[in-house]
Order: sequence, then structure tokens, then C-alpha cells
Amino acid sequence: MLYNTRMLPMNRRDFLKVGGAALLATAIGRPFILDSVDAQAPVVYRGSAFYPRIAMTYDDCFHPEVLEQLMALVRPYPEFHFTFFAVGEALEINESVSPGIWKRLQKAGHEMGYHTYHHVDPIVMSTKALVADFDQWSLKLAEVLGVESRVHFARPPGNDLSLSFQELCAERGLVATQFSTGLEAPNLDESMRLASRIVNGDIVQMHTYQDPPNGRFDVDISAKVVPYLAQRGYTLVTMSQLYDDLMREQTDSKGCNIGTGTALTRTCLD
Repeated sequence: MLYNTRMLPMNRRDFLKVGGAALLATAIGRPFILDSVDAQAPVVYRGSAFYPRIAMTYDDCFHPEVLEQLMALVRPYPEFHFTFFAVGEALEINESVSPGIWKRLQKAGHEMGYHTYHHVDPIVMSTKALVADFDQWSLKLAEVLGVESRVHFARPPGNDLSLSFQELCAERGLVATQFSTGLEAPNLDESMRLASRIVNGDIVQMHTYQDPPNGRFDVDISAKVVPYLAQRGYTLVTMSQLYDDLMREQTDSKGCNIGTGTALTRTCLD
């Protein structure tokens, strides 16, 4: 049976137990494995409504030249960073085409997230197969970075939050990551119209398309959107920063908006 945790309420104790444990694992630098996969892993759809911060995330991550262009876009803004949900094949292929690309990305302050090794829909994979897939992906990430790197966030291909994917996240201490908006549109004018609707805490889903069949060029969209959001007073942050904002808001009523959602999407606790 499939379920979506956006529809399942999570009380303060449950949230802090899971989310806090994952952050503790970050602090001690060791993989965090829950005692039971029956425990509910956190799922995040958006960040805090109180802070003017946005997470721009990019899926798949093929085409190293696109990654280089994206990094160049935010160099004028030292506090701006992206989160890249790369598939394992992209880790491997990009490194062979542009050696050191992933090290440069990490050194620039950007964050990496898990997106499976072969971009397979998790609904056709068992929990055991997904755990093995994540471990293979993690080994490849360590290989291209030259050092083990703790990964906190995972986005399923096709945004399919299957039961097996949620169990993977619970077992490996990951935060399943969805999104609240996207900017991919048939033309730049429409993309900018979508950008005008962005609000505090939005998680933006993008890709690294290069000459796609639908004619969308995400790097061109990003080149327009980044300075636009900067002018509006937003900061583009990693998922870790956005999630940290959410954790602080969940435990502090500052900026509280009652009735805005459930589980991790709500900005107040009961």
C-alpha cells in the first residue's frame, strides 16, 4: 500500500525524534540508521514561511557544462547555493567528461542529494533494492569527491514517494524531499510569471536539461530567475539551510501561521 506522509499528521514528539536524530547524525558525522524501518522518516515539501529563503534544486544533473554555468550564475552572490539531486550515472559520466566537476561543485558550497543510481522509479524497487542502490550511489559520490560525504536529502525519480522509498529514507536517515513549485515552462516569459509567485520557503524543482525535446533550457531560466529573486530580497540556500529553518520554526512559534498544512508542511505545532 502506498501512502503520502503529507497527509499523515506528525506530532511534535515524532518530528523531533526523527528530524532531531537525523541532525544529530550530521553532527557526529556517522551514518544514522533507525532501529526499525517502521519509524516514519520526515518528508519535506517546503521550508519555513518566516524566512526569505528559497531552495533551488536540480534533478538528474547530466551535462557538466550546465553545472558549470549554474555555479557561475551565483558567484556574484556569495550566500547563494543550490542543491543537486544527481543520479549515479551522472556522477560517473560527468566525472569522466569533466574531471573534478563534483569537487568544484562541493567546494563552491553547493549540496548533493540522492536521486537513485539509474533513475528508476522507486515503485518498482523493493526497500532492500533501494538500500543497495543508495549504498552504491554513496560509494560513487565518495569516489568522485575523493572523500566520504554525508548526504541528508533524497528525491525519488518521478517524485514517486513510494513506501519502499520512504522505508529507505527511514533506514538510512534521509529526508525525503519533494517540492512546492517549479519554473520549467515552454518559454521564459511563463517561467518568470511562475517565479513571480515564489514565496518564503519554496522548494523549486528544476533539471539540467540541455536541448530537451520540449525546448526548455533550465540554465536560461535560472539566469533570469537568480538575479530576479536576489532583487526581491530572497537568498537561495541549500536544502540543509532550508530544513534547519523549518526545524527552528517547528520548535518556535515565531512566524507561526495556523492551519497552513500538516506534518512538515505546517508552520505551527499543536
